[in-house]
Amino acid sequence: MALYKITCKKSGAFSGGQKLEKGMSVEIIDNNNPLSTSSGREKLREAIKIKYGTDIKQFASSSYFDSEKIN
Repeated sequence: MALYKITCKKSGAFSGGQKLEKGMSVEIIDNNNPLSTSSGREKLREAIKIKYGTDIKQFASSSYFDSEKIN
């Protein structure tokens, strides 16, 4: 298992009234880069929803987020 910091690359309002702000970040524990697997993207979605109250289901991809392996 590794710890990943996932950070939003760009701000914007998207369909459904969902907002993302550049710099929003969460930490996720996963075996692989969370942006490269469907289970990892689901973990990202849940972490953003818990921390920021925003459901980012359609935006959980590497086009909106950067992933950094911390350890």
